[in-house]
Amino acid sequence: TKQTPSKVQYGFPTDDEDAQRRMIMVTVENDKGEPVTLLNGYFPQGENRSHETKFPAKEKFYADLMHYVTSEHTPEDNLVIMGDMNISHTDSDIGIGEDNRKRWLRTGKCSFLPEEREWLNTLLDWGLYDSFRSQHPDCTDQFSWFDYRSKGFNDNRGLRIDLILATQSMHNTLQETGIDYELRGIEKPSDHAPIWATYKG
Repeated sequence: TKQTPSKVQYGFPTDDEDAQRRMIMVTVENDKGEPVTLLNGYFPQGENRSHETKFPAKEKFYADLMHYVTSEHTPEDNLVIMGDMNISHTDSDIGIGEDNRKRWLRTGKCSFLPEEREWLNTLLDWGLYDSFRSQHPDCTDQFSWFDYRSKGFNDNRGLRIDLILATQSMHNTLQETGIDYELRGIEKPSDHAPIWATYKG
């Protein structure tokens, strides 16, 4: 939006002084003059279930987000949460091959561990909709992250871990959503493909 935000906040209200401020929160107005709050986050990756600091940090980040959402908003608000969430919600969001999927689960590697999916489910159950999955319920070949080292983008081996989640009022105005493979294919790209969604009003 080109509109000047009425509020900008970095990090959660409960963050301490040493927090990394991985969440940016912005409030703007829609065409009806109603507030729309946008949260854009870089969620911790977690690395592995056995990691002493990174995995607990990921769990805490999701808990802090849930605390913020439930204390500052209701499911009736105009709210969008987006970013590199570092979780593949369903097996349809996994495109790294069955052997790799099983190995990651067996070794505790993060991205689609059962407990991670439960953290994401808690958010969705509160009243959020996955924009991409709602418009592409049967899609199994669109991903947003591709490993550099194994050149995963070359043969579409990746994970859908970047999400745009919205409350019902926002979801009702969803026009289009997708993943930009063309931009991911440029020279020296990010390992993530941009995701996008268009809401009307």
